[in-house]
Amino acid sequence: MNESTPPATDLQVDFPFDYAAFACGDRRVGRLPDEALGARIAVIGAGGSGLTAAYELMRAGCRPVLYEAEDSADGPGGRRLGGRMDSRRLDEADSAVVELGCMRFPDSAALVRQYARTFGVRLVPFRDNYAPGVTPVTVLDVDGRQYPAQQITDLYTLHDGFRAAHTRWQDALIRIGLFQLQRDVAARDLGAVRRRWRDLTARFEQWSFYRFLRDAEGAGLSHEQARLLGTAGVGPVAWDCFFDLSILEIWRMLLCTEGGTQMYAPQGISRLAEGFWAHRTTTPQGHPCSLEALHHGILRPAVRALDVAADAAEGVVVHGEDGSSERFAAAVFTPQLRLLETDVELRAADGGTPALGPRMLRAVRRLHYFQSAKTALVTGQPFWEGTSLDGVTLTDRLPRASYTLDYGPAPGPQGRRAVLDLSFTWAQDAMKIAPRTLEERVALFVRDLAAIHPEGASALRSHAATGQAVTVSWEDRKNFQGLCRFSWPGDHPYQRDLFCHFMKDFTGTPAVPGEPPNALFLAGDDTSWSPGWLDHALASGLNAAWGVLHQLGARSEPGNPGPGDVWNDAHYCPITVP
Repeated sequence: MNESTPPATDLQVDFPFDYAAFACGDRRVGRLPDEALGARIAVIGAGGSGLTAAYELMRAGCRPVLYEAEDSADGPGGRRLGGRMDSRRLDEADSAVVELGCMRFPDSAALVRQYARTFGVRLVPFRDNYAPGVTPVTVLDVDGRQYPAQQITDLYTLHDGFRAAHTRWQDALIRIGLFQLQRDVAARDLGAVRRRWRDLTARFEQWSFYRFLRDAEGAGLSHEQARLLGTAGVGPVAWDCFFDLSILEIWRMLLCTEGGTQMYAPQGISRLAEGFWAHRTTTPQGHPCSLEALHHGILRPAVRALDVAADAAEGVVVHGEDGSSERFAAAVFTPQLRLLETDVELRAADGGTPALGPRMLRAVRRLHYFQSAKTALVTGQPFWEGTSLDGVTLTDRLPRASYTLDYGPAPGPQGRRAVLDLSFTWAQDAMKIAPRTLEERVALFVRDLAAIHPEGASALRSHAATGQAVTVSWEDRKNFQGLCRFSWPGDHPYQRDLFCHFMKDFTGTPAVPGEPPNALFLAGDDTSWSPGWLDHALASGLNAAWGVLHQLGARSEPGNPGPGDVWNDAHYCPITVP
């Protein structure tokens, strides 16, 4: 971090509520009246948002019931916990873990770090690009030439033109006030946060990342400079494959990452999901409880239909794929919302009022999911040590981004400790290899990485032949259809409506015009302001939990207002674009 870069922000600028403080320590997210204690709440989806909602609803005195569509032979009831927290240890003797989904998160993710401490999940710095002191080297490979760097500014003297491209980008961020916005968040000056973000949203909401790079009112780069910066990256994932995204989406990502450190869980991020499931906490009456005990160790199966009554007091009937049908006081739906168009039938219980209003349906139908593919090689030892492969490779070739990870001594004989992410790609880069088999993918990535790192080529080919590889294309996974959604220019109204759904009509009028005041609450990554980041998915679960509790007549704990309690405060209520 240079002197002009403030620390990464720990609040979402669109709704700067402190979720970590809200759920900190012994605090509960609501106080139910006695007659509502034990209310049964269906939580569909056992990913980060669903687990957070279920865990906090249980701590507040409800009885959550979790449904999950993903299979796992060793999961509870044959179902998999975690959603995009998908860690794979290929053998019990290995220390090595392949992260198929959530690979890293910024140290500004206060909510993730807080739950990790509660559940005893260890977090350490991740070998991210241009991370001095953590990553031995980041090799930028562009147009067939290699540029090794410790930090991104090292490229200034290595590549003609990079200094101008990067400094113009940085100067543009300073000029529009993005770094000052970070300082305002750090100072908890919410008035200044709102003013700056409102002005940026109004001015740039219709701009793409690429337009901001090229336009004279943005960074003013040439096409060649934008292309170069799009290969080198301006953050952990802001590459040229994201050029079509809304510039607001890029800024949200930069706000929570620039000036910070990326983290990962050496035992696998799935340990966080297991923590939500197994951690023993207490009810409001002080009785010990855990989600695992409430469910007798078994997750419910996939949901096929929801009958939603117009009157919230009549709740929601959940129909499972096993033929079961049960009525619940409320339901929290957390999977990719596109499943409401393809896999889960949403029905009006009385045949009258639709479960979602027309504006909300429009927002759901306009979601944009991004393809994402990863291929990883697990080997006995970190064979790349001492070569230019030891760190991160960013390239305009097929792999696009590769990472090396050493998980330390393996627990068993013949166990493996090393993971080489041969490729991590998005959008069209992921589509290039979508129809390829695992063996074909490995061969293609090894071919390109060997050309980039000739001194490590022989060892790379040898370990690729003897190691074990695993791959994923998230767009092909039925229950995901992409790793996460991202916003395009003009999507802010949809994003606002999705986020606001948990508020229903609790302020006297619907937060989303035309939205019925029923007992269905949408949550999950799709409803967050900055998708793809675990912290914001967990926060969406807290939003839904607050909404459910409020519907059941709960009050806030003294001195601990929830996200809905501050809704009418001008510093919080999400911005409406004219």
